[in-house]
Amino acid sequence: MDVAVRELKARLSAYLQRAAAGEIITVTDRGRPVAVLGPPVSAVDLDAAVQAGWVTPPTAPGLRPVRRQRATGTVLQALAEDRDG
Repeated sequence: MDVAVRELKARLSAYLQRAAAGEIITVTDRGRPVAVLGPPVSAVDLDAAVQAGWVTPPTAPGLRPVRRQRATGTVLQALAEDRDG
């Protein structure tokens, strides 16, 4: 369902109740989608997701440690270099 910002502001509580009940609501500004309201995202059951086939189990054990690198300049220098290049 689509709802304009003005309508959403006027009846926010009603739309929040609908979203909490599971409805997906697209908020529009001058006919253009700008946000989506919906129910809170719950934790994913990874075992069930693997069984359903939409998650692939890992093929390698854990992550390897990352070696830290020392910075050669400041953040401002890096930004300036990135913007000039």
